[in-house]
This record gives sequence, C-alpha cells and structure tokens, in this order.
Amino acid sequence: MFIAKLAEHKWLIYVVIGLIVVGIFTLLFFWSQVSRFDEVETNEEKRDAAIILGAAVWKDQPSPALKERLDKGAELYKKGWVQYLILSGGKGTLKLKSEAMVMKDYLVQQGVQEEHLILEDQSTNTRENLKNTKLLLEKRKLDQLYLITHDYHMHRSLQYAEHAGITAAPSPVHSKVLFMPYHKSRECFALVKLNLFDS
Repeated sequence: MFIAKLAEHKWLIYVVIGLIVVGIFTLLFFWSQVSRFDEVETNEEKRDAAIILGAAVWKDQPSPALKERLDKGAELYKKGWVQYLILSGGKGTLKLKSEAMVMKDYLVQQGVQEEHLILEDQSTNTRENLKNTKLLLEKRKLDQLYLITHDYHMHRSLQYAEHAGITAAPSPVHSKVLFMPYHKSRECFALVKLNLFDS
C-alpha cells in the first residue's frame, strides 16, 4: 500500500530530490565565494588609506573579532603602507558609543595618531558602511585604498564597495577567534540576499 502511494506521487519525490540537489549546489557555490580570500594576503604597496569595516562592540570595547580588524589596520599604518585609517561603523540602539568611536579609541591606544583616523559613524550594515564612506573619500580626495575585513566577509564587502563606486585592494583578516563554519554559513545567506535584492 505504502509503495503504491509513493508510485502515485513519484513526480513529487523527483521535485523534492531536485530541490535538495539544487540547494546543495547553491550552498557549495556561495561557500566557494565566501572562501575566496582564505589564503589571500595583503599586497605590499603604499596606498592613501585603509577602510576598516566595523564589527561587534562589547560594552563599548572592541570585540575580539573587531580587534583583529583593527590590528590589521594598525599594522598597515605602522609599516607606512597607508597614511589614513577610515573607521566605519554606527551606533546600536543600546550602545553609548558608535563602533567608529570605539575603534578610534583602541587605535589611539595602539599608537595611531588621532589626526590620521577618519570616522564614519552613521552606518548600520555593510552596504551603508561603503556608501557613507564614499562621501568621505570624495571630500578628502582619497582613492588609493585597502579594504580591511575578515576573509569570509571580503567578497560581499567588495561587491558593496563596487556598488558605491569604491575601488579597493583586499586586505583580509584571517581570524583566530571566530568559529568559521558558523560565520561562513551566515555569510552564504547574506550573499543570497545581496544577489536577490541588492544587486
């Protein structure tokens, strides 16, 4: 009886199997995109500035992941590869300080001169990070740029940068504190959203 019923709805089984196969291949495609910069290192050349994209702030202090991005920016600055660091990140509803301000405080403690820090503190997501930063770049006539974020986040960030009219060389951060399967999985869904609604 059960087998007979399955035979009657064979087409439904094929549809389900087809959807599963498509889902698997879609996930593998986007996983390859978020993994593109896993082995990429920063080009060793001087540029005007580096854009550092914000991340989580804990009690008005940079989270371990945000510290990784900031440390990469401080490294480029101290090596003389960039003159300015552009800190992009707004303020959450329950935060006293914007991400950009927290980032500035940390970098000053690391020896970066305050006058070499440019703050963008109005954005609430990656798309706004780059869109708002574009205005600051035009105002200061900065166009030779690095983009600093975690490797899994770089592909989408560069797409948003392109949409905003920003050309930047990737300077990916390879995390030692993040659980990458989780963050890469989330980023895959973010890429699906970008391709469906933001492109």
